[in-house]
Amino acid sequence: MDVPADPDEALAHAVQALYAVPAAEFVATRTALAKELRGARHRDAAKELTGMRKPSVSAAAVNALVRAEDPVVDRLVELGGAMRQATSALDGRALAALRTDRDELLRDWVRAAAEHAGGSLTPSVEAEVRDTAVAALADADATQVVTSGSLTRALSYSGFGEVDLADAVARTSTGVVLTRIEGGRGDGEVGEDGAAELEEGDDEPEEEDELEGDGDEDDELQDEDELEGEDAEDEPGGEEELDDEEDDELEDEEDDHLDVDDLEMELDEAEKVVAAARAERRRRVRAETDAADRVEEAAAEVSRAEEVLRSAQEQLSTAQRALDEAQTLLTTAQDDRADAEETLRAARERRDEARVALEEAEDA
Repeated sequence: MDVPADPDEALAHAVQALYAVPAAEFVATRTALAKELRGARHRDAAKELTGMRKPSVSAAAVNALVRAEDPVVDRLVELGGAMRQATSALDGRALAALRTDRDELLRDWVRAAAEHAGGSLTPSVEAEVRDTAVAALADADATQVVTSGSLTRALSYSGFGEVDLADAVARTSTGVVLTRIEGGRGDGEVGEDGAAELEEGDDEPEEEDELEGDGDEDDELQDEDELEGEDAEDEPGGEEELDDEEDDELEDEEDDHLDVDDLEMELDEAEKVVAAARAERRRRVRAETDAADRVEEAAAEVSRAEEVLRSAQEQLSTAQRALDEAQTLLTTAQDDRADAEETLRAARERRDEARVALEEAEDA
């Protein structure tokens, strides 16, 4: 790599090249790039580069996806903007209309991440890749971090508030370095607008000082600076002695990186455990939410059933009263009919008697 003369530009180039390599090559590439920066007298930049975090497996897959400029990245940015606008406007109908696009995007996102990562992803890694896309859809800052190409860990969104972006992207002493470069992964070269900086708040993680190096390394660098300032002016051979000291320092650092590799492996395992715990917590929260929704729906169904039952009982009471009244009317009608039949029978008897009397009168 051709190291620029400007330290900030040199660091930006180095970060771009570092997060463009596969995760398995990260540590070796970081060591080599730091050596080049020191060779160009960018000691502070080399120190910051050494403190860059190795991305998790899921973050490396997302970085590969972004740096390959897969079309799904632009779809993520566009859909996220539309969803956030609908959310801010409390437009439930618009959100419902975007749900199909969201589900399709998440499937394509996970599939593309596996493709650009160079192999299949485990279910837990796929879940982290999907959760990262969900967070980017929900939060504009998360979108910027995810599309930077220098993501260090997966993101998650709980459904409310802002997305936690602490230690989620490559960090320098001046802020968060965003290194998405137009034109693909390339060979690590950076254009004029290749690096953008996202300013942070006042709360800097304490771990950054630990990542930057220990006190012994600081003392060695300070001693080398003093030697460079004094020997370069007073002794003709000072530069050669300084180079020898740098070579010794690099050899010591390479030995130190062997221990760092072990620690990073342990860190990766710990991050997997944390990710699994977060996934389990999210699963439980979803299960509890679903259970609460089902209870609420059941309660509503019971309320509706009780209302229907009350209505049916009222209708039954009304019908019973009508039946009783009809029964009473029927009984009265039957009594009236019996009386009428009796009256008719008496009238017929009187008629017969009158006819007999008439006949007897006529015969007489």
